[in-house]
Amino acid sequence: MQALEPRFQPDLSLKELIKLGANEITRRWVNAVREDRTIPSAEDLEEPLLLDAVPLVLDEILRVIEIADGQIEHEKICSAARHGRERAQEHFDVRELVREYQLLREHIFLFVHEHATRFADFGAGNVTNLCLRIGEALDEANRETIHAFVEEQSVRLRRLSRTDSLTGLYNHRMFYERLDDELNRARRYDGSLSLVLIDLDHFKTVNDKRGHQFGDQLLVKCADRLKADLRQTDIVCRYGGDEFGVILTETEHDAAEAMMIRLTADFKELGKKEGAPPSFGMSFGLSTYPEDDGSARSMVRFADERLILSKQKKRVMLVIAGEQS
Repeated sequence: MQALEPRFQPDLSLKELIKLGANEITRRWVNAVREDRTIPSAEDLEEPLLLDAVPLVLDEILRVIEIADGQIEHEKICSAARHGRERAQEHFDVRELVREYQLLREHIFLFVHEHATRFADFGAGNVTNLCLRIGEALDEANRETIHAFVEEQSVRLRRLSRTDSLTGLYNHRMFYERLDDELNRARRYDGSLSLVLIDLDHFKTVNDKRGHQFGDQLLVKCADRLKADLRQTDIVCRYGGDEFGVILTETEHDAAEAMMIRLTADFKELGKKEGAPPSFGMSFGLSTYPEDDGSARSMVRFADERLILSKQKKRVMLVIAGEQS
């Protein structure tokens, strides 16, 4: 490993030596990261992931040198280290974060060893004790950062596995999980439950006439409208391409039907406001517990059959209206 260049005047105070040392360590560390081929994105990386955190980390770690009783403020160091996590998340590569910590550790120890005599002159202690204390502080920051990084990514992946990437609603898999849960709850407490499948009318026409980007934006607006119009206790999911599934807790058939009739009018108005073709709207099929008692999948089947009948009736009415005109 290349030695740090001696850049310090002999009459510097300990605080000045530490401050200049932090700047020197940072400079050498940045170069080492950019030259290190074990870091996956080193060649394309504009700056190290921990660059924003390093001055804060170094400030706390080098301050350990001044502490006579050897007490290390781990929380301050870990707090500083968190700054590097936000940028590391964008790369989703924990190996890079670990390697940057390793290089930082090496350069801190190199600095302390090269200036051991000067630190001793200030009564900072021998090199071995200094390195033990600094190593402990940096290891604590490393462990805390990596642990939190992995935990945050795990939460993010769990969230992605449960939600639809376009609308942010629960996805098809979570729809069935939540339906099972709510159906079991309704049975246990003799409650009521309504299930609605919603299909957007003539959505293919929307995509053909206005484009798929417009169609995606309209889907998001429909999802937002569902969340806004329904109760917080209701569960809204994206069931398929242009289909939504809604679980209405503690809701009997007539109340659920009234909700959906209001939503049908709202969707028609939404389509008009957003510039969708006049044929755009929504159809729905409804099943209810305990009237349609059965498994989650049988309730979905009932709702789907009624949705199909509803769409067929609309097509017949359109044909009749066309003949009458």
